[in-house]
Amino acid sequence: MSKIRFQILPPIDRSDEAVFVTGSIPALGDWQPEKSLRLSWKPPYHFGDIEAGTHFEYKILRDSWQAEAVDAYGDVPANFSCEASLDSTQHTVADWKDRYRGRLTREEIHSRVLAGNRELLVWLPQTYGSESQRRFPVIVLHDGANVFDPLTSPLTGVDWAADEWVNLLSRHGVMPEAIVVAVCHPEGFSEENASLRDYDLSPQLGGAAYAQFLTAELLAHMDARYRTLAEPTARVLGGSSLGGLISFYIAIHHPGFFGNFACLSTAFGDVSQSRPHDADQLKALAAAPALTAGVRMYFDYGTRGRDADYAPYHRELDRLLREKGWRDDNEFKIVCVEGGSHDEFSWRQRFGDALRFLAR
Repeated sequence: MSKIRFQILPPIDRSDEAVFVTGSIPALGDWQPEKSLRLSWKPPYHFGDIEAGTHFEYKILRDSWQAEAVDAYGDVPANFSCEASLDSTQHTVADWKDRYRGRLTREEIHSRVLAGNRELLVWLPQTYGSESQRRFPVIVLHDGANVFDPLTSPLTGVDWAADEWVNLLSRHGVMPEAIVVAVCHPEGFSEENASLRDYDLSPQLGGAAYAQFLTAELLAHMDARYRTLAEPTARVLGGSSLGGLISFYIAIHHPGFFGNFACLSTAFGDVSQSRPHDADQLKALAAAPALTAGVRMYFDYGTRGRDADYAPYHRELDRLLREKGWRDDNEFKIVCVEGGSHDEFSWRQRFGDALRFLAR
């Protein structure tokens, strides 16, 4: 017999509600939900231990088959399987069957600027299909593989839960329902030995072309294909690390397209790791004669790992924004997140605060 631990990261909404594991062995109730293993809530995870001596299959649910875990597309996944030789198994629940709202789709857009195709993940809120005359704000996010689906998030198996945040905050009246579009990046490496993702997002590499793709092609595509509110104040652009940097770059160099920016763990040093006073985009901000009226920006950084090096950049950012006449907690907000780190798990927790500030 081996001791096996389940570690389950629940959806954003009502994350403290009881979570159960049911499965093909007596310790998991022999597929009877009422006899399944109830996990213990130790934020932010639900944990539970069993002893097993053989291969078994299992599923995750709340309290019944009607509240079974589903994937990012709202589909019930196949049974999970586990060998008794394993000592732990970890999952992120994309959503529950009885609470799944909205629709996630994949599509491709051809870019003349980038001389190729980009895959888009587009999430439409629940009322998009039922209110045929209504138009919706648009949230554009980089690193599409990490935005909605824990199964495609390459390093951690944890996604940003962007659809969950929009559903939760709109349900509580904090923000309107919105369309969320996530841009995926190619795999592989560029001639500069940077990943193609980094090449897309770095202003020092291919970021200028990628920025032109977003402003000249992606927004036109979304406005033509979907019922969007085609105005800057109804658009959010956001990302983390270099995704935060390219968002900031677009705010400075391509004004008039987006009115709201969410820049998490912004890598102001870019790929060259320049110091704060030498960082290209902070120097561009200093040289800008004025900032676009009506624009709002949210920035944050953590205190652990790579984020711990970002405090000097954000102090310089704060100084420059105030020098331009912007007011803290009005046009901009910079948050130091105690214990925050440079990864999807931390950004998942912090993204809701960015949306809250931009919706005020």
